[in-house]
Amino acid sequence: MAASAPSMRRRRVAAPQEDRSAFAGCTEALSEMWAELSGDRRRTDEYFASNAGLVADVRLQMLIYFNALFSVCWGCVWLTLYFYKYAHWRADLMSAFLNPILFFVWAAMEPLRLWFGTTGNLSERVANLAAFFLLTVFPQLFTHVQLLAAPVFLLPFEVIGGALMLVMLVTEAIVSFTATRRLIRKSTAQFHLQHDVDAADAPPIQLEM
Repeated sequence: MAASAPSMRRRRVAAPQEDRSAFAGCTEALSEMWAELSGDRRRTDEYFASNAGLVADVRLQMLIYFNALFSVCWGCVWLTLYFYKYAHWRADLMSAFLNPILFFVWAAMEPLRLWFGTTGNLSERVANLAAFFLLTVFPQLFTHVQLLAAPVFLLPFEVIGGALMLVMLVTEAIVSFTATRRLIRKSTAQFHLQHDVDAADAPPIQLEM
């Protein structure tokens, strides 16, 4: 009987601890549910995107890589076909002068656009990634639409290559837009986290009466 008394005391002491742990779990679950219903995104992982680590988009990086290879091939072939066409066929004056201007605008902007996309995606720079998106929409997308619409006659490579380039540019614009939004959310979350940390570490303000 004497030996069973301490065990009964232990059971009586352990029971409130289990109750408190269950109560704490229920309270935490209810607080998380209330945070989601009330729109308090500070308590969700979506808001605190900084916990995700590196947010570089693999799909965007693959698109940039294959676009760089395709752009070199497309530019060389298009330039060769341009001299071949206008040496053997007679074209209107607008196409003969407008097409080289559009091509050289594309050739000047394409390396800069790809550099902005690579550095912005891998280094997580919002400004570079936003510049990549803007250069993709204009002038690159605009120039390819004009190159497909401006000439009087098009060779099969110009139609197929231009269509592939348009599809690639539209896909890059969509993916880079989503990647930029994700990176902005991460930067915003890091700012709020740092603000909360600084506010917690700041000494309390004492008012002198």
